[in-house]
Amino acid sequence: MQRKKHINRWLFSLVLVLAASLSVTPFLDNRAAADYEQLFQRAFITFALARTINGVISVVQGTEIALQPAGVGVTLTPGEILDPVNDLVERFSWIMMGATISLGVQNVLLDISAWWVIQILVTVMAAWLLLRLWYPGQGSGLNRILFRRVFPLLLFIRFAVPVMLISNDLLYQQFLEQRYQQSTEIIAEAGRELEQISAEASTEEARDDDDSMLGSLARAWNNTVDSIDLSGRLERMQTQAAEVIEHLIQLSVVFILQTALLPVAFLWFFTQVIKWLFRPMRKRQPLSSPKLSQ
Repeated sequence: MQRKKHINRWLFSLVLVLAASLSVTPFLDNRAAADYEQLFQRAFITFALARTINGVISVVQGTEIALQPAGVGVTLTPGEILDPVNDLVERFSWIMMGATISLGVQNVLLDISAWWVIQILVTVMAAWLLLRLWYPGQGSGLNRILFRRVFPLLLFIRFAVPVMLISNDLLYQQFLEQRYQQSTEIIAEAGRELEQISAEASTEEARDDDDSMLGSLARAWNNTVDSIDLSGRLERMQTQAAEVIEHLIQLSVVFILQTALLPVAFLWFFTQVIKWLFRPMRKRQPLSSPKLSQ
């Protein structure tokens, strides 16, 4: 039993030294800041992409596909096809707004964690507790308060957000990066395709304004061809709309995870680790001398 206490004392001494070292070195802060910047850039690019696709859809919705085969006029507006996409883009914009707000809060908390006062407090208190761990001396009541309450709180303030951002980015690289890249590429391509459909319809409208004899003959021929191509064009539009819907949902999953669910989960897990390390000595016994554990 005594040997186990001695081993645990050494292990906890290692934890204190590691905490003091990481507190004053910029490694965690620089890595967390870089990961945050990448996440913020992804959110910004995705938000801009959503606004762009929203503008494209608005233009396409105002485009009329007009055909006059055999003298019978048929005018189709793609609004019904693209209305669900437009509604989803609006909701996705709100998701990205919430993601951006969450990132802003995380940035503030990251700045607080890297504040020099917090760094010094963690380092000084870790050194003090390390000293009292091996040389108990007097003031065991104060030591218990520092050990069980103040120091765990300082560790949480100093390391929780940087560790959360780094862990979040590692999980993104492992499971979400391919999903994000694929979805953004497909949505951008769908936007270009919808723009092309709109441009084709605009070209036809300009062509139909030609009132000359030759223009009338060309228009009659082209309307016949267009009547054949109509189903294909609408099918293209429906395909692109389905692609946009599917991959907007995929992007929503990525950003809800990265800016809401995973940060909360990582902070909760970090809290549990701190509680486990610093739970009352009478339940664990082993990490300090008898005077610290009384």
